[in-house]
Amino acid sequence: MKRQFPVSLPEGYVDFFKNLETWQNKQQIKLKKSYSPAGIDVLKALVNTNKPVIQSVDFPLDVNQYKSLYQELLLLLKDYRPEIAGVMDKILEKLEHLDFGLLPVKLLEADQQYFSELSARIDVPTELLIFTVDHSLRPFLRLWAEPHYTEIAEDEFKSWSFANVCPFCGSKSHFSRLRATDGRRFMFCDHCFTEWETRNIYCVHCGNSNPDTIQYLTVEEDLAYQIYTCEECKGYLKTFDERHKGDKTDLFIANIETVYLDMLAQEKGYNSHDND
Repeated sequence: MKRQFPVSLPEGYVDFFKNLETWQNKQQIKLKKSYSPAGIDVLKALVNTNKPVIQSVDFPLDVNQYKSLYQELLLLLKDYRPEIAGVMDKILEKLEHLDFGLLPVKLLEADQQYFSELSARIDVPTELLIFTVDHSLRPFLRLWAEPHYTEIAEDEFKSWSFANVCPFCGSKSHFSRLRATDGRRFMFCDHCFTEWETRNIYCVHCGNSNPDTIQYLTVEEDLAYQIYTCEECKGYLKTFDERHKGDKTDLFIANIETVYLDMLAQEKGYNSHDND
């Protein structure tokens, strides 16, 4: 049954991201035939460096494969979002200006200046350029991270202490789930789909663990989807509580569907600390 939202979302908003995720999943399946990165001792890497795995181990990315996937995404976006087809055509016409060996590096470094200058040179919006680079890279990230999902999730936060940062790819997380069987909290990375455990009554932004200053908000008739707020740093975290639904959900889509929770939190003076 199609989920009903407590507020109206833009027409086609959720369907667009569902289609995008379906495309990424299909690309990941195709890549498995030729993309087989070497194994990593992820917990050892985390303990030894105190950095996300991707910052201490070379990311095994085939530049030609990435370029091919990038072009496919541009064509897909032309079909799914006709209003930006002109921008996609402009990028396709200027592919020679893009360094496909450097783009993923700059994305993972969050080098905003690099993308601002590049987008100015090829005359396209910076946000759209970053979106295309990001979402065409995600199938590779997920395929590289996938063999280590269980090991990282079962580590019980022994090897990683940055609750809101993905221990594998270093992306910032804005979403978590409370496991149906025991209520334990797992952070979720929407880039590489890694999950890692963190404490329950705990602010993932500032480390506050005072239960008197950590609360949660819900929207009526939508109890499984929650916002945990911290009065110390005014941060918030969106959460899916499986105990209210009795089963798992697609966390990537759940994060997209709950944009209304971001709006609610921000209206009440909380923020996601994205720029910290």
